[in-house]
Amino acid sequence: MDIRKTTLSTETLFGETVVEVQMESAIPLPQGKTLERVLSAEGEATVSEITCRDGAIVVTGTMTLKPTVESAERMPYAFEAAAEFSHTIRMEGVTPDMSARVTAEIPACSVRREDGGLRLQATVQLRTAVFEPVGVDCITGLDGARDAEIRTANVVLKRRALLGAHSLRMSETVESPSGMTVVQASATPIVNGLVKGTEGMIPQGELRLCVLYGGADGGIRRELYVLPFSDVIPCEAGENAFCTATLTSLSVTLDEDGAATVDAALSIGVYGCTSETVRILTDAYDAASDFACEIGHARAENYEGAWSQTVQINETVPVPTHMKDAYLPLYAALRPAVTRVSVENGKAAIEGVLAATVVYRDDDGMKSSFTYELPLSFETEAKGTLPIVRLRAYDASLSGGGRTVSLGFTMSIDVEWYREIAFDHVPELLKGTPCETDSGMLVWFCDPDETLFSIGKRFGVPIAKVRACNPNLAEPIAEGTPVLLIRSAQ
Repeated sequence: MDIRKTTLSTETLFGETVVEVQMESAIPLPQGKTLERVLSAEGEATVSEITCRDGAIVVTGTMTLKPTVESAERMPYAFEAAAEFSHTIRMEGVTPDMSARVTAEIPACSVRREDGGLRLQATVQLRTAVFEPVGVDCITGLDGARDAEIRTANVVLKRRALLGAHSLRMSETVESPSGMTVVQASATPIVNGLVKGTEGMIPQGELRLCVLYGGADGGIRRELYVLPFSDVIPCEAGENAFCTATLTSLSVTLDEDGAATVDAALSIGVYGCTSETVRILTDAYDAASDFACEIGHARAENYEGAWSQTVQINETVPVPTHMKDAYLPLYAALRPAVTRVSVENGKAAIEGVLAATVVYRDDDGMKSSFTYELPLSFETEAKGTLPIVRLRAYDASLSGGGRTVSLGFTMSIDVEWYREIAFDHVPELLKGTPCETDSGMLVWFCDPDETLFSIGKRFGVPIAKVRACNPNLAEPIAEGTPVLLIRSAQ
């Protein structure tokens, strides 16, 4: 008897964890600048390297901070500061051959005046999923077995793969308010579509740009711009292909005529699924009981793709009781973070929190700010069993005044999905054992969930003979159904 074998390379979810990294550091002011008060601070954490070691996952990355402050002359200005971080996440049983997916967020961040500069205190949240490679030995076929009944099944294994990447530079000219200068700029790239072209995949999207302008009187004005972009990524169209766009640099400058030139760089990646289908043996028997199957049970984490959903949110935000009324709302800086994700009954429940720093002018002409935490809750269709979620907030706007202000913004919920699959396989054949009855005639009353295959296997009778003796027998077979069996002497 010829036995054909293979080894399936699968991944299983080894474990998940959420840890918080506390960061504190001094931030010097730009040369020649003074500081009266801190208005807001936008922050972003990115992961640059993930390494699995014995009993630990080492994560390194960068926290980028953009404080907007007011000088002693009450003139607003902004600058950028970056701090590197490295953290070791302890997890028993982790080995160097494992891999991890880590997302980084900033659920808490404060910046205050200290010794002529700024003091940063922040929490970086690292949500980690660790995957373990598992080789599954499988028999794929049997040749030469006498009177053998064989059951096979297809196992489909899917993995996340980078299909292609490119760096895109953008340069656009936009209108700016007359007589004002650029204080600060931030942008969020949004991919709206991905189509197949003759030279590769074509992502199409928008750069959602927010620019704060300052006037000679110390005032602040916010302007929103939508800058479309398109690119060609040389790659084949993969299954469930999707595209990510990350902002790597941004500058907004004014020319002599007052027009604003926007220069931005995007890192664009197209991802998809690599799929492998293998037909494997799940069970078998022969009438002579020459062999039996060792049945194994295996699991694998399949990558299902990524989906995005946008939600428009409008909330009323109260001004703290110890602060003056909001005479003129100026702008809001938003920082979302995921707090909990659960999947149940085909739905994914995503909970989070949004830290919104509201900057306004009171009736004395002074600028003030406060941070309000807004709980977030979303429900979406579950595309798998394991979601990896990222929240992004952009296009923030303020209106109203007095003791409350109205905050509006767009929330993007980006989810990568993995689905656990389970399958039976036969890693080895064992020496057969005699069947439960000798040759002759038998009437068997079926157990629950019996099949033609399980009956034939129990008594060493080919399925064709079971059908021949019971022409009216059909699956599903009800419990207690009598089945006539005739077993010939070997």
